[in-house]
Amino acid sequence: MGRVRGTSVALVVAALVLARSALAVVPLTIDDADAVDWGQYQLNAGWQLQHMPSADLHLLPVNPVVGISSHGELGATLGYAWRDGRGATRSMDDVDGITDLAIRTKWELGTHADDRLNLSIAVELDVPTGSAHRGLGTGHVDVGGVFIATRTWGSTSCDWNVGYLVFDAGNGVISDDAWLVGQAVRHQLNDQWIVIGEAYGVLPHTDGGAHTGFFDAGLQFQLTEHALLSVLVGTAVGRDSPDFNSTLSVTIDL
Repeated sequence: MGRVRGTSVALVVAALVLARSALAVVPLTIDDADAVDWGQYQLNAGWQLQHMPSADLHLLPVNPVVGISSHGELGATLGYAWRDGRGATRSMDDVDGITDLAIRTKWELGTHADDRLNLSIAVELDVPTGSAHRGLGTGHVDVGGVFIATRTWGSTSCDWNVGYLVFDAGNGVISDDAWLVGQAVRHQLNDQWIVIGEAYGVLPHTDGGAHTGFFDAGLQFQLTEHALLSVLVGTAVGRDSPDFNSTLSVTIDL
C-alpha cells in the first residue's frame, strides 16, 4: 500500500495498483462487504498494466483467499512486476522482480435492511519482500484499514469504502499517510455478463500532499460455474498519476 518515505505520489499510486488483487472484487480496487464463505477457497490471478509518462509498469499478481469463519476471510497477494522505461532514462527504469507481500483479512459486521445492506471491515499488512532500491517494494511495513458498505437493489450493487493507509508503520510519522475514499457499482446484465465501474481518490493526511483520483470501468464474463473473467480499463487525474490503467484477470472458486 505504500512506498518509501519521501517518495512521490507516483510510487503510492503504483503501490495501490500492485495491491489491487488483495483489495477487492477483482479487478476493482474498491472492495465489497462480502467475505468468502467458511471453508471455501478463491484464487485470483491476472495481468495489470499502468502506463506512466516515462515508463510502463506490468504486474502478474496471484491472490489466494480462504474463508476462515462464517463471517471472515484471509488472503495474501504476491506478484511479479517489471517496468519498461522510455526515453533517455530507459535503462534506469527497466527493472523486474517480486513485489511486496500483502496479507489481508476481512470480517463482516452484519447485514441490515432485509439483508440488502452489508457492512464489514478489512485490515491489510504489507511485508517488504520486494526490492525498495529497485522501486518494487517499500522497504518497510505498511498497514491499512478499510470500512466497507455494500447495498443491493435488484441486479445492481453499490460498494462504498473509507480507508486509512499507514506508510512505514514503525516510523510513527503520519506525514506520508493517506485516506482512501471511493465507490464502485456492479450491475448484472444477465446470467453471464456484469458491468463494473469505480471512482476513488487517494487523499494525503496532511496539507501539501498530492491528491489523486482514479476512474475505472469494465466487464465481467462468467466462463463457467466456478470461473469469472474480468477486463477493466481506466485513467487517473493528479500529479504523477498514470495516463492509462488496464487489467485482465480470472477468478476461480475452488
